[in-house]
Amino acid sequence: MMQTRHMNLSIEFKKPEIKASYDWQLTQEINVSNEAGEVIAKAEIELITLNKHRDADKSFEMLDEQEASDWEIPLGVYFKKQNLIAEYCEKLLVKADTNAKTHIMIEAISVQSQYRKQGVAQYLLNEIAQHYPKAQSLNLMSMAMNLFVDLEFCNGEENTQYYTNLALENEVIANEELKAFFTASGFMEVEIDASLLAEPLPYDIFVASPATIQAAVSA
Repeated sequence: MMQTRHMNLSIEFKKPEIKASYDWQLTQEINVSNEAGEVIAKAEIELITLNKHRDADKSFEMLDEQEASDWEIPLGVYFKKQNLIAEYCEKLLVKADTNAKTHIMIEAISVQSQYRKQGVAQYLLNEIAQHYPKAQSLNLMSMAMNLFVDLEFCNGEENTQYYTNLALENEVIANEELKAFFTASGFMEVEIDASLLAEPLPYDIFVASPATIQAAVSA
């Protein structure tokens, strides 16, 4: 249990599950609860492991065949073999080598409205960074949740109730507010050459490492 802004919080990492067809692509749910045991924040993440035999290009090719990936731009733009490109490795304080590398996609992260701006989201990000200290990168596509969460496709009654309680139809978080939050939490924005895109992206892409997240939280 951890205390933040006068709250005692606990965290639960649910058992990772294979997302689709490959044992190197996992999905995991992480919940933050208050003293009463109520889930007040949640992250849904995807973990992929790349290696020298199945690098970024090969892995995306396999995932794309299954239509089971949000990794197209990360793997195609700022990865080289199983690592981030050298520029990003340097900025994120990670090492590129020939070993297998785990990369995380934060598919969704949220905090119930009455608990926002109290350090809960930073606590959740920091716990993920501490839980996966050997992950080379944490990636996310930033956009308001009401643009991509569909209550009809939530996994289970508890998740459906959690996202219902978020009242996403009333969400007013602006992209600039999200950008400021993630930048302050140890992420750097990925600059995408617009000429490479068929149409503008509806989201911003950010990437961090466990080290940069922990440094930002402790600053």
